[in-house]
Amino acid sequence: MTSFSTEANVARSASLMHNLSSELRLPGHRLHGFTRLREDLFLDTTDIKLLVAGLESKLEYYLTEEEAAQIETVGDLQHFFLR
Repeated sequence: MTSFSTEANVARSASLMHNLSSELRLPGHRLHGFTRLREDLFLDTTDIKLLVAGLESKLEYYLTEEEAAQIETVGDLQHFFLR
């Protein structure tokens, strides 16, 4: 892997975390890959769907319903949006 692609991945990850922090109105230091959306952030199913929709709109990358249904953690969001 080249340093350019590594730098690009880091930039994309930082952008996702910034957008996620903005959507949730939480400081970025509270979000980690292992942060659970339901248990730690107290989001319900509708909140998660709205979060995914907001990220899709900002990032112009759209998940399938099956992918969106698998999201339980911030790490899951990173997995699907950073592929």
